[in-house]
Amino acid sequence: MFTNSKKLKKGSNSSGFKGVISHPLKCLSCQRRCFIVAGLILFALIYLNFTDSPVKGKIDSSARINGQAAIEETLNSAFGEGVMGGPIEAGGFTIAEAQAAYDFTSDDAQEDADFAILEGSGLISQDSPVPPGADLFGGMRRDVTNYVVQDGDTPFDIAIKFSINTYTVLWANNLHDGSIIRPGDQLLILPINGVRIKVGATDTVAYLAKKYKGKAEEIISFNNLAPEGGLEAGSFIIIPDGETLTAAPPPKVTAPKYAQGLATIDWLIIPTTGYDWGRIHSSNGVDIANVCGTPIYAAAAGKIILSDGIGWNGGYGKYIKIQHANGVVTLYGHASQLVAQAGEEVSQGQLIAIMGTTGRSTGCHLHFEVRGGKNPLAGKARQIN
Repeated sequence: MFTNSKKLKKGSNSSGFKGVISHPLKCLSCQRRCFIVAGLILFALIYLNFTDSPVKGKIDSSARINGQAAIEETLNSAFGEGVMGGPIEAGGFTIAEAQAAYDFTSDDAQEDADFAILEGSGLISQDSPVPPGADLFGGMRRDVTNYVVQDGDTPFDIAIKFSINTYTVLWANNLHDGSIIRPGDQLLILPINGVRIKVGATDTVAYLAKKYKGKAEEIISFNNLAPEGGLEAGSFIIIPDGETLTAAPPPKVTAPKYAQGLATIDWLIIPTTGYDWGRIHSSNGVDIANVCGTPIYAAAAGKIILSDGIGWNGGYGKYIKIQHANGVVTLYGHASQLVAQAGEEVSQGQLIAIMGTTGRSTGCHLHFEVRGGKNPLAGKARQIN
């Protein structure tokens, strides 16, 4: 096609020119490959920017029950620098995932003692009055410990060592999930799950109980205050199982209102999924561990006779009790959120609570009791899906 073209000047790149003109499709093909490579590199950079950034993270997590989506959670975190130095890695499930694999039955003896105090103190109903001056904590240690961080320590390891949950360690030391701790750092360790606060000049027990989601009688008892709850400005007190105001808001949690496919044993269904430790303790109770936010369902139809979402509650934390038609009572402890309310009639498999680590709990799990019947979780340790 170009055979009659004028001759190129001497010294020009005739072969290259002819190659471009004679093979335009081949050249375009080379450029297309370059565009593809450039596009892939750009995509990788954008992906890494949004997923590996130390100050912004998004986690979508799903737990499933027999193939059915059980829960969806989205966490968006944006933190600056850890208060003890170093960047904070965003990711709201760091604590929950680690704790779900831990054998929380190691503190069953302490848990049993707490539960015995609960029943003996008349706290089996929200309407039951607490006798003035009653010791609701049975001689439990009340002093704060100073702990020096050792090589290899994490907040989770330290929490397990002192039989408290990780959030209590973080809150007491103005830390966030992902904060860096180093050997030699000193941490305050509370003797119980909750928060430690400095009393203000106008603070009252009632005000602090409401502000930090605790119970006035528990604050008075644990801190050995006068029955009327007199406080000294500038002093420090502990709110048993209280929640700090600086805590990150809980993740958005959605779960099916009714369970699908959960196994039935006799007349009860297994109320949640996770690792069943199978060991009986307390009032025919068994623990099953999973990530915080796992849904908890009613093991059988019945009436909610107690739904208490505030305070230590003798170690149960946030818990629910259901009275069933045959006289058996089931109890669900250590929840992070309660969905069903006292007086409500629930069906078998109905969503009633969300798994957490409140009360006497070192990590996310359900303490499930069957009072007056066989506990379907009892037996050998096993994974329940």
